[in-house]
Amino acid sequence: MAPSPTIRRLLKETAELSSPSSNPNPAFFAAPVSDADLHEWHFTLLGPPEPSPYAGGLYHGRITLPPTYPLKPPNFRFLTPSGRFEVNRAICLSISGFHEETWMPAWGVRTALTALRSFMAEKGSAGQVGGLEAPADVRKSMAKESRSWRCPECGKSNEMIMREWWDVCREAGVNVQEEDLGLETLPEGMTLEARDADGKKAEDTEQAPEIESQSQSEGATSMPSIPPQQAPSSPSPANASSTHQRTPSSILRPPRQAPVSLVPTPSAEATQASAESVLTPADLSLPPGATNPPQRSSMMSSIHAAPTAAANAAVTTSAAPLALQRDRDREPTITIDRAIAGIFLALCLMVLKKIFYPAGPGQGGGVDDFYLQRE
Repeated sequence: MAPSPTIRRLLKETAELSSPSSNPNPAFFAAPVSDADLHEWHFTLLGPPEPSPYAGGLYHGRITLPPTYPLKPPNFRFLTPSGRFEVNRAICLSISGFHEETWMPAWGVRTALTALRSFMAEKGSAGQVGGLEAPADVRKSMAKESRSWRCPECGKSNEMIMREWWDVCREAGVNVQEEDLGLETLPEGMTLEARDADGKKAEDTEQAPEIESQSQSEGATSMPSIPPQQAPSSPSPANASSTHQRTPSSILRPPRQAPVSLVPTPSAEATQASAESVLTPADLSLPPGATNPPQRSSMMSSIHAAPTAAANAAVTTSAAPLALQRDRDREPTITIDRAIAGIFLALCLMVLKKIFYPAGPGQGGGVDDFYLQRE
């Protein structure tokens, strides 16, 4: 069975980093911990040269490669104390597993270690996941002690591992002078930067509290207090430049305004109930020329006095014409009812005549005499 693309890639990188067959890099050494697991590697790298405080130090660490490598980036942990990174904690970088979106499958372990060594020489690690801030003298002291640091799994000290690797590099004709091993140039398109777990740069995280405190102090001194119920005047052209010089947070902060008391609007049901309590059916039946009925106290609150008074006035004005129109509409209805009653009575009379004066044969030659007699 043929090995998977990930295994083939790992075998190729193992041969490049731990044998003299290719161009070896004397600045670092990396190899799998065991042949049974090619996804767990250990590395040992030489600290960045002067003037960094890590010059002359040797640092040991772990590389964890995901099953889908190289489609996804590896994770890095330092095991040797350095004052720059936390011990045995994954480092959040743009080339680590924290940010898969910035990783390129064309990069490998060798490229990542080159970038990691260059990044170690940069200043500032506050806010970075896995980063530490230690004084320069402490880092220099740790750099001297790092050469004798021993890995429990490898069973060798950092200096022993690198001396064996430097012998391999000399056999390949590579210069291994420590003072001459400077920082290498990163591949084109690779930008190495520290980030936090949310994807923000460490520099932005450091500057965020300073900007926030500065904006709060400027906002407290530059924002004048606005009296209640008074609109702020527009800034004059002379003050326009000073306004633009403020920080964005102070510009976007809205001015303080006095709280406005909200008056709730009465609902339609409340207005109708108030109108019905003021106008009774007797009031609605008054003629247009009659005087207004005496006003009754409303059950509405004083908050709704204005809407209720307007509703009462409107209903009072239109009540009399509506009553007259209602009387006019009743007249056709009464006439129709009388006609229907007359027709019903006529039918009843015809039925009674049929019952009490039946028409029978043999009377008047077969003709009913009741219908032939003269009046």
